[in-house]
Amino acid sequence: MRKIDIYVFRHGQTFMNVEQKWQGSGVDSLLTEVGKEQARDLGKRVKNKGIYKIYCSPLLRAVQTANIVAEENSIASPVIILKYLRECSFGDMEGKSIEETKRDYASIVEDFMCPTLETWDLKFSNGESKKEAFERMKKALTYIVLQNKYTLYPVGVVCHAGIINALACGFGLSDVSYENCSILHLVYDYDERKFIHVKD
Repeated sequence: MRKIDIYVFRHGQTFMNVEQKWQGSGVDSLLTEVGKEQARDLGKRVKNKGIYKIYCSPLLRAVQTANIVAEENSIASPVIILKYLRECSFGDMEGKSIEETKRDYASIVEDFMCPTLETWDLKFSNGESKKEAFERMKKALTYIVLQNKYTLYPVGVVCHAGIINALACGFGLSDVSYENCSILHLVYDYDERKFIHVKD
């Protein structure tokens, strides 16, 4: 079986995480010192995975995390930025608190945060649905597996909770963590042409 391991990471803690505010693709909050330490710890946790290349979202919190993980693993090649890995757009809710969202979007906020295939078309005003986010995340992953089909070395992917959430919904994954610097281990089977969730 020809396969490749893909380790999907969420970025480390940001200042807006601490403030419990929405930070979508239009908000570029930096890592806190705690977030940087989380990224260093993540780098140490994956040292035995053989990761030789890291892709990441263009948002600074992801780039910071990716560079720290790359440094911890002595990865020589530069981090590769892919625009499709950016966070969901939360539209008018970006920069606002979770409490404001629960007040202004009481009818959809729970279904948006915990989508199913019946509810993943929901979105905030001027924002993006989880279905739309899944489609571009799938494009990014497809690009990654095609770029690495001859080497088959493990790769890391640094992105965001919202887009990992969309990925979990679209692929029907369970037991997925969205904590800062969490790890989602996927394997792509080139023969079966499908992604498999590995629960390490």
